[in-house]
Amino acid sequence: VAVKLFGTEGAETGIIDHEVSLSLTGEESMMEQIKTRVLDYCSNASTTCKSAVTKCIEMELLGIASLNLFLQLNYTGPSMDRGMKPEEKEETTHPLDGINPHGMFQAMSKPEARSEFSTVSVSVSSPLDPISEDGNTTRQAKVHTIHSLKETNTSDSFHNAVLSELTVDGEWPYQVCIAPYFLLFARSVLSLLAEPTRPFRLWTKNNETISLDDGSSALTFPGSDEFAAAANLLKGATLWNSRAVVAHRRLIQTRRDDDDGEACPTLWNEADAMFSHCISDFCEQQLTFDDEQRNTHLAAAVMLEWGLAQHHFRKAGRGKRSFDDALGLSKLDVEVTGAEGVRTKYQKKATAQYLVRARPTETAAAAEKEKAKQAEKQKSHIESQMIKHDDVSDDAILLEKIKFEEEGDNVHHTLSILDQSILLALCLDVKNDNPMDGLTGEQMGAYLARVLNQHDDWMVYATGLLERAWLECERVHGRERAILQIQALADQHSNRLTLTQSTFKSVEDDSAPAQERLRHLHGIVYPPRWDMLRDLAERYAKLGVVTSAAELFEEIELWDDVVECYRIAGKERKAEEIIRKRLAEKETPRMYAALGDITKDPSYFEKSLELSHGKYYDAHVALGKYHFDKGDLRMALKHYMNALETKPLMPTVWFRVGTIGMQLKEWDTALRAFTEVVQQEPEEGDAWANVAAIHMHRKNPLEAYPALNESLKQNRNNWRVWVSKLYTCIDLEKYDEAIQACVELINLKARRKDSEGVPLLEERCIRAIAGGALRNYDDARTSKNEYALDSSKRTLLRLRDLLDKIESSTKTEAWIYEISAHLNGEMGWKEDVFDDLMKEYRTLQSAPGWETDPTKIFKITSLIRDIFNWHRRNNTKEGFVKCKLLLNGVAKKIRSGCYGELPKELIELDSILLELEKCMEKLTT
Repeated sequence: VAVKLFGTEGAETGIIDHEVSLSLTGEESMMEQIKTRVLDYCSNASTTCKSAVTKCIEMELLGIASLNLFLQLNYTGPSMDRGMKPEEKEETTHPLDGINPHGMFQAMSKPEARSEFSTVSVSVSSPLDPISEDGNTTRQAKVHTIHSLKETNTSDSFHNAVLSELTVDGEWPYQVCIAPYFLLFARSVLSLLAEPTRPFRLWTKNNETISLDDGSSALTFPGSDEFAAAANLLKGATLWNSRAVVAHRRLIQTRRDDDDGEACPTLWNEADAMFSHCISDFCEQQLTFDDEQRNTHLAAAVMLEWGLAQHHFRKAGRGKRSFDDALGLSKLDVEVTGAEGVRTKYQKKATAQYLVRARPTETAAAAEKEKAKQAEKQKSHIESQMIKHDDVSDDAILLEKIKFEEEGDNVHHTLSILDQSILLALCLDVKNDNPMDGLTGEQMGAYLARVLNQHDDWMVYATGLLERAWLECERVHGRERAILQIQALADQHSNRLTLTQSTFKSVEDDSAPAQERLRHLHGIVYPPRWDMLRDLAERYAKLGVVTSAAELFEEIELWDDVVECYRIAGKERKAEEIIRKRLAEKETPRMYAALGDITKDPSYFEKSLELSHGKYYDAHVALGKYHFDKGDLRMALKHYMNALETKPLMPTVWFRVGTIGMQLKEWDTALRAFTEVVQQEPEEGDAWANVAAIHMHRKNPLEAYPALNESLKQNRNNWRVWVSKLYTCIDLEKYDEAIQACVELINLKARRKDSEGVPLLEERCIRAIAGGALRNYDDARTSKNEYALDSSKRTLLRLRDLLDKIESSTKTEAWIYEISAHLNGEMGWKEDVFDDLMKEYRTLQSAPGWETDPTKIFKITSLIRDIFNWHRRNNTKEGFVKCKLLLNGVAKKIRSGCYGELPKELIELDSILLELEKCMEKLTT
């Protein structure tokens, strides 16, 4: 039927005369052509004696088959490429010949010219002639190419034309997908049957209405009432279209870290509408079957798929509520608890382990036991997917599964495949709701262990193995087994011999057929082949196996990663060779930029900009870095700004622009750049510090202060920021925070090496803090403001603690005791004042050559005056005697160090001595 409808017949309508440009310009897309033929076939009663309902069922089966074929080729395997045995002759036909594409689109699949460096790949299969009414073909198929592993050429015109039609809201699909035509075909047919009265719309045009050939508006229903009535009877079409929408979304290439749930709104609107119909039909009414158990099973399955759809579209909650609803509909009793057990071979003492207990209803349990007996033979080859610890190493210490102390915890109830899928969804919910740390991994592992206790379905079991492998990659003892497990799951997609699939028996007899793999695929989250290979390549790269990683990246056409891996491996020449071969096939901005990275030749970046009309962001950034390294800051700034015009949400580039602006003293440019950085990445502490530095340069401490606080929130170990905050707080008279900054600098100095350059506290800063704090204290006493007085006292106490900390942690300095004496005097702590004065005196006396230094002579003379004044206030004979001895010693030392004119400080000392003697005379009389 498919070949008859979509083959080469009907050329008189002009459908097969279209080139690739028609699907790109939207004059008549492939989707429209397919839908038009489906409508003609189902609405035309004169063609056959079949009823409209029968024809719609045929079309539904075609759509489902096409969707399943796409999923088999890209998700589950086995591939259509047969692994040829040595004794077999080369095949001359391929299963996809005549249907990828159908004959009506053959004109769009003309092979493109290739250079001498072109790699061998598969062009589109040749079309089959339409079948005649008696079912015989009019000629044999002709095959012009040898089919390679890719099964399709990802750069030919037809492949790109299909991808352009599958583009959604400007987001391009994955280039390396296999046979995307089948998804386009399925989407066209199933969307028409699911919404038979809806006008034709295109995903690439954000659901804009398309005009029909006869000039009528597409706002009116293009088909017949008979077709609409027949299509509305197909309850399953809505569910299958929902599944096709989800497959379409998973094909769209969006960055995993940047996808915030807002990508592809057109597809989301369609998915939301489709699943709303499904929930209404299958979950709320439950009238599909006469058997209540089957209705409940279908309702739970639909609710589970709706939750997974929300997960794939990254919507709020990621499907959590729907997973809980599916659990409730299935009546599965799930308990997450703990029990004592051991997980290693040599573990003597049992420890607490996560445990998931799951119990189905009694009716479901009896049915599953009967199914389990019938499928016992099938289970053995499903379990063969698992790589065991002992298969990897003879010294493995981990048990295959936890052995619990209570024997009852080692026995599990038999669950249906749907129940196992729900457990996998609950495991996924744990991952979505929690940070990926050890505790989350343990909880997920308990769910996976429960699922892996059974092996009833090939893909459900494979999903459990894959997710367990992802968790074990983070553990030392399980990492080797995990990598090999991921490799084995990736290899089972192929029919060729591989490291983990080393015999034809393992390919043919020990592997599940396509229909078994596809049966429950929509109820689990199994990655497409390109995602699995990318994940495996990234893990190989982290382990240092960069050459194998590069080969995997090359297979899925992630060229930047290919180049990076070969560069790490020291194989720059190999990376350059690959890039030049790609450029020989087709010149692209991305490839020229990659070649520039390898050769360090800026001309390649300029060529990249030429091809992209100045819009290729990476080339601008690379040229900016090139000129920055050469010292040409003006040219570097120009290229960086051009890059940011194309792609402004790049904080790393804005940061570089800011640093260049500061070096060029273009403070406005620098401030704008660092402001952009902190708006895009609020946790970028260095950018906040630079914002503060610019405000400080402009003598604007009020603006610098909040930026410094934000910087210290992110990194409290940057001494430069603490120094800046110290100065800023002094300027703003925030003395408590200035004292805190001093304490942090002392602590950092104690922890860091001398080579790290943490500075000592400056005398002028401590004097400024002390002066300001005492000034505030005096003002509070004058104003008699109790709150201000209390606050200023606390500040002075903190200052005293700071001085003690400075004294104990740094080299003794006289100014420390001077400030401390002044502080203690203002606070009325007399004994502490004398101690500080004497410490200051001893510190000054210990300095070599002080008696010849005029500055130090002046300081010590002033200190002697302060000591005398303290003794005069105390008015004791003993104190005066000590002071006299101290004074005579200082005067004698100064006279001994002078060889010319005596300093004027000696006159001051003689004056103090006379005052001292008068005080002593008064005391004796």
